[in-house]
Amino acid sequence: MPRTDFVVRIAGENGQNVLSVGDVSAQAFARVGMEVYTYKNLPAEIKGGASMVQVRVSDEPVRSPGDAVDILMAWNRENYDIHLKDLRPGGVLLYDPDECAPDDAPSIHQYPIPLNEIAKQKVQEFRSKNVVAIGILASYTGLPLEAVAEMVRRRFGRRAELMEKNLFALRTGYEYAAESIPQNGYRAIPPDRILEGRLILTGNQAVALGTVASGCQYYAGYPITPATDIMEELAKHLPKFGGVVVQTEDEIAAITSCVGASFAGRKVMTATSGPGLSLMVEAIGLASMQELPMVIVNVQRGGPSTGLPTKPEQGDLDLALFGRHGDAPRIVLAPHHVEDCFTTTVQAFNLAEKYQTPVILLSDQHLAQRAEAIMRPDMARLEVIDRSMPGPDDYGHYERYRFTDDNVSPMAVPGLHPTPYVATGLEHDAHAHIDYSPDMHVLMSRKRDAKIGGAAEEPGFVSFYGARPEEAEMGLIAWGSTKGPVCEAIDRMAVKGVRVAGCFPKMLAPLPAEPVREFMQAVGKVAVVELNYSGQFARYLQGELCLPVMRLNKYMGLPFRAGEIEEYIEEYTRVPALR
Repeated sequence: MPRTDFVVRIAGENGQNVLSVGDVSAQAFARVGMEVYTYKNLPAEIKGGASMVQVRVSDEPVRSPGDAVDILMAWNRENYDIHLKDLRPGGVLLYDPDECAPDDAPSIHQYPIPLNEIAKQKVQEFRSKNVVAIGILASYTGLPLEAVAEMVRRRFGRRAELMEKNLFALRTGYEYAAESIPQNGYRAIPPDRILEGRLILTGNQAVALGTVASGCQYYAGYPITPATDIMEELAKHLPKFGGVVVQTEDEIAAITSCVGASFAGRKVMTATSGPGLSLMVEAIGLASMQELPMVIVNVQRGGPSTGLPTKPEQGDLDLALFGRHGDAPRIVLAPHHVEDCFTTTVQAFNLAEKYQTPVILLSDQHLAQRAEAIMRPDMARLEVIDRSMPGPDDYGHYERYRFTDDNVSPMAVPGLHPTPYVATGLEHDAHAHIDYSPDMHVLMSRKRDAKIGGAAEEPGFVSFYGARPEEAEMGLIAWGSTKGPVCEAIDRMAVKGVRVAGCFPKMLAPLPAEPVREFMQAVGKVAVVELNYSGQFARYLQGELCLPVMRLNKYMGLPFRAGEIEEYIEEYTRVPALR
């Protein structure tokens, strides 16, 4: 059992730097060797509205945000009213008496923390209120003051004129908590050894890091929540490695410029969310017809339309799989956690280059904007694949779309190879000459589909967890960020003596059908867990494999809690298997 496992939630008004309290605290916990998992729930407005950040802290790896809150810091009455229901019995409420008069609640511990008063009167700098809050949390949870001070210096170092005030605010908050708040057992007890070389990254930052590591040379995008962080990270780092970042006038311009840059021999990427992906559909079809490599990151949010722009949902799967006119094959991947965002981004570029096709990477708001402590990637062991190019034997009689054993044809780069060709969205023959004939359309349709089909045989894109399928009382299938809470629920059920098996495809199209089919047939009773209303992956599996599945869907704009999945398993392990 872990010596430390608790959840801290800081809730206040958007625009008051509430999020920085969670971010700096998470970095400080990681610095002393703790595992962290952050979760942010933001309003769609730029300023105003209830905003919160949550940090789960443990001395063992954590896979979900946690089921309940142990320490709630409420900055005003509105956020007290919103979040009190999530505070577990015996939990701790920290509230600012200037902003909130809490109700009697004998099942919890309530302590006033005069944030406004300390910032205005003692620090004499109201802008340092968030740093006072950092100090209070650090002291109460047992973080060393210097470890937190270093994170404050890093976070707020750009405002040198405020640094002295901020450090004073940190110490003042730290001392206030030590003198005024009784300890109730929520202390970080670091593990015996501290792992060196760890990074604190969000999913979007990990995607950006994977993009640079893959050798991407061109990024084009248009800002859209919650994908914009990727462009901002790449704007800081990609030019250092000879790459170019372009903010275009819209998503259509972004994807079409990627088509041109890929034709010119560059590794390319764009990132968007559901509404932007809709605008890109035609150009993705053009890239499929021209057999051009590119990576499209879709950070899913709640929909339809503008929907829930700052909340998570796995609702764009149908669009990623089937959003096309005609047969326009593509590869679709979905990373499972923050570290996997880095790995899967590299895999997305490798698959795009190897199979000369668009690859859509499906993240979501929760995965994109949460932070975890991960080990620094070993770049020396990273495999980077580049597209197949023509050699001297091809010069003079080059066939851009030559039929090969694996249906992938060497791709010439204008100006680099003496093998010019015209890439068109019209149907064409092996020489890229326009050819509308029925026979040629049949041949080329089969070629484009067959080469993508080979990707389903790539190793490592389906993982398993928990009990052996043939011994399990129930099986769960999940994709994307839902894997974490499913694995945690499986572990909890194992402690109760209930054997549950998990299957997690990371490649969604083409579907690695055989390992998934074998899992489903071995278990018998299978449920698909996903964050959408209609059960998009469940319907897709049933259509592909013709096997029955149950569904556990959540569509509240909130991620799964492991406890919800645990309750579902307890209910359905008493139900006869579906055969």
